[in-house]
Amino acid sequence: MTPDPDDRLSPELEQAHTALIRYPRFKELHQEIRRCQSLSKIAGEPQCMSLEGITGAGKSTLVKDYAAAFPRRNTQDGTTIPVFYAEIPSPATVKGTAAALLEQLGDPLAGRGTLWSMNSRLINLIRACEVELVILDEFSNLIDTETNHILATVSDWLKMLIKQTDVPFLVIGLDGKVDRILQANPQLSRLFAFRETLYPFIWDAHNQDSIQVFALFVQYTEKAVRIPLSTQLPRTELLYRIYYARDGVVGNVMNLMRYAALVAQEKGRTRIDLNDLAVSFGKRIGKHLRTKTNPFECPVNETFTIPGENSAYSSDSSPRKPPRSVTTTLTTR
Repeated sequence: MTPDPDDRLSPELEQAHTALIRYPRFKELHQEIRRCQSLSKIAGEPQCMSLEGITGAGKSTLVKDYAAAFPRRNTQDGTTIPVFYAEIPSPATVKGTAAALLEQLGDPLAGRGTLWSMNSRLINLIRACEVELVILDEFSNLIDTETNHILATVSDWLKMLIKQTDVPFLVIGLDGKVDRILQANPQLSRLFAFRETLYPFIWDAHNQDSIQVFALFVQYTEKAVRIPLSTQLPRTELLYRIYYARDGVVGNVMNLMRYAALVAQEKGRTRIDLNDLAVSFGKRIGKHLRTKTNPFECPVNETFTIPGENSAYSSDSSPRKPPRSVTTTLTTR
């Protein structure tokens, strides 16, 4: 039985377990958010932005990291919150959402009073706290889970809030749902000129850059968990196995590598090998992906093929090409 390493973390791995990787696309989106925040000060109206992506893409991590760069400050004149992060509750109602925002802003009477008085307090607090950007996560909650209908009253209320505060909003939600909510309300949609999607990494046999970007992310991950991957396999093959494990979804790649690092530590190894990755896949990913073969249980001495002839990073970070062009032998069950 493989011991569970979660109970015995070294200080280094405990820190690595929460390490954040700011890869190029991550930084690019931070710059786009910053542009909206800055442009709104000179544009005459709020320059709002939406960000959507599949579960595990890293949307919430990205925006929370951005907000952390603008911490709230308590002064003699009151509290300043340059970037205000909050989540839309589920089920979403106008009063429930207003109460959630008031509570996060520190209103001791968050859920009390008429909707009119709550709106008034919310608008005044956003102004008093000198909020420059409001980040609303879980924007997909504006779609009713039972009826699949868009909650028009909440989207109308949000439009009012943006116009009354004159502050840009960044809304975060699931791929396809955010745009659907915005398109259903033309006046709200007009405010959100900037729309971005956080996609998973891709492995495109006809696009060398896509593989190099993923390879670079894995290198960042190795540094974050502070244990490198084993060299028992060709680098390109190991990279593709990691990619295949969860189709390049950032959150799941991180979970895979973090847990594998803990298993390696428990066994006293200085590198993450296939067995560690196999255990990690089974415990952290495989249960959610029952149609996938565990890509790390394929023995080293058996043929494992990868799609296309592409360059990727070797263990010493130098570009290298696999010897031949074939298609993957790993399939869904």
